[in-house]
Amino acid sequence: MIERTEGYFRTSDAESIWFETAGSGPPLVLAHGLGGNAVVWFQQLPHFASRFQVVTWDQRGFGRSSNASGRSGPETSVSDQLELLDHLGIESAHLVGQSLGGWVVLGAALAAPGRVRSLVLSSSTGGIPPVHGPDVDTGPVRAPHGTRPLGVHPAIGDRLPAADPARAYLYQSLSTFGRRPPDAEFATMLADLVHEPAAFTDFEIPTLFVCGSRDPVMTPSHVRDVASRLHRATVVELDLSHSTYFEDPVAWNTVVDDFLSRSARNRKTGGHREQHTDSRP
Repeated sequence: MIERTEGYFRTSDAESIWFETAGSGPPLVLAHGLGGNAVVWFQQLPHFASRFQVVTWDQRGFGRSSNASGRSGPETSVSDQLELLDHLGIESAHLVGQSLGGWVVLGAALAAPGRVRSLVLSSSTGGIPPVHGPDVDTGPVRAPHGTRPLGVHPAIGDRLPAADPARAYLYQSLSTFGRRPPDAEFATMLADLVHEPAAFTDFEIPTLFVCGSRDPVMTPSHVRDVASRLHRATVVELDLSHSTYFEDPVAWNTVVDDFLSRSARNRKTGGHREQHTDSRP
């Protein structure tokens, strides 16, 4: 039986942030994307909780967390995540961020590198500036839409609704919970939050980038371009859409498992650069 806790903590500016922990071992903190909340990790938390202390949380304005100040966004989520580590007494952790969550975990790593054991940026450039390619096109996120057909959401592509309509509908529903700014406003915040190249000159935290070959926003070319700024970057490409972790959790969990195992073995050794592609149907 895996022990589990849940509750709220108060941020320094008096927001109420919901969190959950499960399992024991090295801390592994999961930061959700724009299209979800902590529940969106339901295919990851039981898997990793057998070996890690898994922490999930609702960013302010998402799910069960408040947004009384109206300051929901990636910058406040960075400070909220660090305050959550303080609240739980976690000195350092592996941080995982999906899409928007990539900005959150990378921001935390830049603000407090000693508290981050490794990073996973899933379908996210995290605000790393491009080297050769153009900026990420957030147009698909900004595009207005009415009520979408059952199970349709751009973050999960067109294959999941056909293969698993119930899970596609679950994703579509999870993206509606909470009181946060609209997608277009978040897209502007993400486009504007780009870190200076100098921030990565001495960046030595092992980082895994997981990208989807069918992702129209965080394309593999964008991800590989920004990953080239990091000395210890691994890029894995899956034949999936934007929400790789949700669309094919077995493939995604396996890739992250392998990375975490390598990071644990190599933590006290020199860095390396590795990029490879794993295409799955």
